[in-house]
Amino acid sequence: MNLIQHIQNFTIYDWLLAIGLIALLGIQFFTLRKQKSSKRFKIKIALNLVLWLIVCLFVINPKWEKSTDSNRVLVYGNDVPLSVVNQLKDSLKIKESFSQKSFDKSLIENPNFANQVGKVFIVGQDAKPEILSKVAGHAIEWIPSFKENELQELHWSAVLRKGDMQEVSGKINLTESNILYLKWGKQTIDSLKLSKGFNNFSLKVPVFTLGASSFDLFLDEDKLRSIEFFAQKNQAFRVLMILTNPDFESKTLADWLGRNGNQVKIISTVAKNTQSAVSINQIDSNFTPDLIITDPSNATNSLVKKAYSEGKGIFFINLSQADVAAKSINQALGTNWTFKRISIQENIPISADLTALPYSIQAHDFQKSIGDFPIAIQKKNGTVGVSLLNETFPLMLSGDSLSYMKIWQGALHLLRPSNATNVLLSAPVFKDSPTEITINSEESLVKIKVEKDTVNVQKSAINPFSSQVNYTFRATGWQKLGDSVEVFVENSETQLAKSHLLQPYLNTSPTKSGETQKLSVEIPEWLWLLMLVLALGALWVEPKV
Repeated sequence: MNLIQHIQNFTIYDWLLAIGLIALLGIQFFTLRKQKSSKRFKIKIALNLVLWLIVCLFVINPKWEKSTDSNRVLVYGNDVPLSVVNQLKDSLKIKESFSQKSFDKSLIENPNFANQVGKVFIVGQDAKPEILSKVAGHAIEWIPSFKENELQELHWSAVLRKGDMQEVSGKINLTESNILYLKWGKQTIDSLKLSKGFNNFSLKVPVFTLGASSFDLFLDEDKLRSIEFFAQKNQAFRVLMILTNPDFESKTLADWLGRNGNQVKIISTVAKNTQSAVSINQIDSNFTPDLIITDPSNATNSLVKKAYSEGKGIFFINLSQADVAAKSINQALGTNWTFKRISIQENIPISADLTALPYSIQAHDFQKSIGDFPIAIQKKNGTVGVSLLNETFPLMLSGDSLSYMKIWQGALHLLRPSNATNVLLSAPVFKDSPTEITINSEESLVKIKVEKDTVNVQKSAINPFSSQVNYTFRATGWQKLGDSVEVFVENSETQLAKSHLLQPYLNTSPTKSGETQKLSVEIPEWLWLLMLVLALGALWVEPKV
């Protein structure tokens, strides 16, 4: 387009700007005429002309085109240093990089620009969804840019029940080895030593509160964040304890189960062909156990075998000879327990008040270990657990009820029957971010209440008792879910929230390839600012020289 055509396309705003620039030039020369006799008149004229040209060019904003290979482009956020951008360009062999602002501007100014871009590398967490949506058909790879000692990923359960195990897992990159703590108030409830560099971590603690609850995650003495969750009341279950030789260990366990609202029936042998039965909490005459706790000598007991065939949980404690116990349990129930001796000592220490048999439990399919304790669960027809711990009641005597709960709640969590209704929701939950809520219920659900809305549920095609809801929370803090559950919603400004918002757009399968194209290039804003400051500075300094 030639100059005449360009002028012919001027709008009223273009004409006003042009008149203003001409007026500015006239004012400058009119002012300088009074100083015509000055020895530095020519310098003043030159400086004013330079200033006028800079202002004029800034208004016109000249542009030119350059050819570029857009098969692989790098887009970086405001939180990413240019040194990191240049390093990534070299290592990934990328020729073209854009700030988010310039990339968005190119998408707006050139409608065909997105079609000519190939793989997009997003650097940093500050990527805007409106930009990502415009290149959604491309291969998009995210390169995080977290600070050292900053949480890069974090997960836990937003809703669970008292007695369940809360697992807090994530990723962090450390400048030096350190200890990660999970605290409840001032009390440390779990900890983990992490090494220098990148770490995956997992902390597990029993839930011993009801309602809206929180733990605190610390790195040494620095609080990283709070872990907010909601704990529902657990459904009581029925426990049958069959004991050959009742001892203080089984009595302590029975009392603890009773204090937690469960129905407990204890059948013990007091003499040959003579048994006694004791009940904790009121039980029905047709008492049917959900779980049987016994010792290996009762593996062939008809009650044990019947419960196992019905899919109930069986838990073996008070093992004395581990290899003999494994053989008797396997023969009676068809399990495949294998124990390997790891010490010649009679017992091995686990902690100050805890010891175990000198064996390790060998891994098998359909088997799960309970934390760092020598306890494992196998699931076949029914669910069978074994514990190689000797006595756990010293923990209660020493006042360490938290460790006692951690052991037994961790084991019983996998052995007890499922609750009638369960809400599965992963945390953290962020405002303005789609969240999947799964509800397992024996009742047929059609709608549920979330915040102030009534939302339709979508039935699972696989499980008729499972329903899903995709919901976007619009407020922060504790929000209602149904009639008795609450969900803690966080704001979406944190680095974790921004990285969470990126996930739906990531696509590693390329569907479009890039090509060489012409890009519109203009003078960057920082250079305009620098030129204006230098020109005004020169005009201010000149009379003083």
